[in-house]
Amino acid sequence: MKCKYPMLTWDDVQDGDALAELRYPISIKTLMLEIMGTRDFAPYHHNQAYTRARGIRDVFTNTMFYQGLFGRFATDWSGPKSKIYSLDLRMRDQLCPGDVALVTGTVSGKRLDGNASTVLLDCRILSDERTVATAGVVLAMPRTGSDVVPDPRLNPQEPADPDPAMPEVARRQLSRRTSRISPYPVSEAQIGYFCEMARDGNPRYTGDFQDDGDPVGGITAPPASLMIWCQSKATQDGLDADHPDVDLADEPAWPEVQSTRPFDFRFPGTSEVIVEHVRSEYGAPIRPGDRLSATSGIVDCSPRRETKLGPGYFVSYEEVFRNQRDEIVGRIVLDGLNYGVDDAVAAS
Repeated sequence: MKCKYPMLTWDDVQDGDALAELRYPISIKTLMLEIMGTRDFAPYHHNQAYTRARGIRDVFTNTMFYQGLFGRFATDWSGPKSKIYSLDLRMRDQLCPGDVALVTGTVSGKRLDGNASTVLLDCRILSDERTVATAGVVLAMPRTGSDVVPDPRLNPQEPADPDPAMPEVARRQLSRRTSRISPYPVSEAQIGYFCEMARDGNPRYTGDFQDDGDPVGGITAPPASLMIWCQSKATQDGLDADHPDVDLADEPAWPEVQSTRPFDFRFPGTSEVIVEHVRSEYGAPIRPGDRLSATSGIVDCSPRRETKLGPGYFVSYEEVFRNQRDEIVGRIVLDGLNYGVDDAVAAS
């Protein structure tokens, strides 16, 4: 097929190569596209009164927006023959309406691992000279003379040992796991909405690219969309599972409170949570019609730390996502700061 994208190979790339910069302005509509693309209805991303009442300057983009933008940035540079194997995201500040995101990146390493030829991209998002987010992206690329890039394969693994100083109240949660299934199957429409959010025109995600190494063919979802598929229904998604609309505190979830939801541990005595670091690994391709499930649980917790938001605890969760064939399509470890500490409760 004729394609407007480059078709770089692993052999074309040199350590230290710079990627073309991407400029991405943020508006209220950007936040609306984000909600449509990620189905994330946390009030921080759409409710200006709520965020400003908590000392935050405005609504801001979410974790999955950063992942989608970095994913687009990587494959805009490499071309659709390449595949994203992992994305290690750190969020350092917020992108709000009126900001302009400037995405930059360089090649920071190359590797041959079995039949996979990968490069490591060191990427960042700047806004008004602030570093808003950074990401390490592992991208598998074809070799010269070959169009085949293998899909990554993930196997179950034991989590790393937790911090020896992990508070006992969190340590008691280590054996607990919750599971949930996506409320809807993967659809072409939702894939399209995610791509619209980041303006990602990769033909893999529209079915306009024929991958000689893919025996199934057709549309695949962006790997960076992994987290969206097990999001709750919009009418069940919020900070309070029983009453998810912060502006309608007496309005219950509809049609009922979700019976299975993400692991919901919060360190006792804290009132707010903000995600800081997400490490994602991608496995079997996600395709329209797939029905994903996720199993999640706490894997680590720091002792009390002093941060710019005040004292808090960094809690790490692992989520493993599988399709209906029990193939692992992805794994994430998410570090969230639990803050807004009530010392009397935290000490009890």
